[in-house]
Amino acid sequence: MNMRVYCRCGNMLTNQLDPNDTEYYVYSDREWCEIQKNEYIHVLDIPYPRYNVWHCEKCGRITLFDDSYNLVKVYKPEE
Repeated sequence: MNMRVYCRCGNMLTNQLDPNDTEYYVYSDREWCEIQKNEYIHVLDIPYPRYNVWHCEKCGRITLFDDSYNLVKVYKPEE
């Protein structure tokens, strides 16, 4: 899903370009172990992770969305 959101710092984040430096695919160890149970893994068979992680290049905040792109949590780096 292509979308644009504004970070709390005001910077616009988007995943409309592919590739981009905003959207990260991050798997928990449990998720990755489930994927690796298959003897052969084809890239198209890898499911999307439970959380969608976006990084703001301006302020460094990390924003987590669930798999339906609902906001879960925002993390601000310590200064």
